[in-house]
Amino acid sequence: MSVKISESPAMPYLQAENVGKMYGDTRVLNGISFSLERGKCLALLGPSGCGKSTLLNILAGLLPADEGKVLLDGKVIEDAATGLSLPAQKRRFSVVFQDLSLWPHMTVAENVAFGLEYLGLGNEEKHRRVDEALKRVEIFPLRHRHPITLSGGQQQRVAIARAIVVEPSVLLMDEPLAALDANLRETMRDEIAGLIRRLNITTIYVTHDHTEALTIAHQVAVMKEGSIEQIAEPRKIYDEPATTFVASFLGSANAFLYSYEMEALRNSSGELLFPPRPAGNWHLLVRREHVRIIPVSQADEFPIEDLIQWKATCVKNTFSGERYEVQAVTPKGEVFRGFTREPLPLDHPVLVEFDPRQVMLVEK
Repeated sequence: MSVKISESPAMPYLQAENVGKMYGDTRVLNGISFSLERGKCLALLGPSGCGKSTLLNILAGLLPADEGKVLLDGKVIEDAATGLSLPAQKRRFSVVFQDLSLWPHMTVAENVAFGLEYLGLGNEEKHRRVDEALKRVEIFPLRHRHPITLSGGQQQRVAIARAIVVEPSVLLMDEPLAALDANLRETMRDEIAGLIRRLNITTIYVTHDHTEALTIAHQVAVMKEGSIEQIAEPRKIYDEPATTFVASFLGSANAFLYSYEMEALRNSSGELLFPPRPAGNWHLLVRREHVRIIPVSQADEFPIEDLIQWKATCVKNTFSGERYEVQAVTPKGEVFRGFTREPLPLDHPVLVEFDPRQVMLVEK
């Protein structure tokens, strides 16, 4: 099934149509389809082993597809049915890998110029392109330094400059921040988001970190076991997940089965809080930030109307540095996660409180 990313009338620049890949008897990609406009960034988000990097390598021309095709600006560059596979160097796709692969014996400028060696350019044109690339990523003053003398963030910029100096059709980034420490990763996440928008380069960004995907990309494709579960803009995919897997991968949403009790819940005006349950196996989802878990002793004497309150037992407190993540279990076995500033006593009764307007209804 083909999934179109954007409803914009603009023509797609990069397209995948039912791309599949097998390793022996194991299927690692299953009918992957998407379309991406020029200058936009698509994040491939999912757990290890879901096929993100395999798809990236097929797009780059480093792996052949076993099924489907890939088009760039309307031209077929990969077609499993005919055996067509344009060589990687002719696709003009640049890849930024997790390990960066900078040459330690070369200066910053020499590292960036390395990708131009095979383009047959004159020295003057090489110097012009290198200087321009370094200026675009804002490290031109460091051009005579060696990578070992640079910070992790500066090395990231060198790798990006080396990727864009060849004026690529598409920039591919494979977990570029995975090896960085938490503080640097957060800083570089914001910087890469700014760079992608400023450079206006069509980009595929592979990550297992949902915050990276939501921050950096214009569109997010959540992958599971070789398939795309959902593609949407960051806010839409967070607020309107198509499946429980998408919802949980984008922030550990609380999920519980839709039961007949939910159909009977009404607000203060007598209106039903939830629609009658459709046929199928439906779940209700509410994100942790919308759940309030409090000791029964601290419950409001006059609770706010229309809020749902369920009795539960506190079973876990986890300190994360800024707050506690609390888990509570209802008598029916539903597990809720929420946040508090202070720990709650374990094995004590609590109230789980949430606004039904924050609840999402998801089929699977």
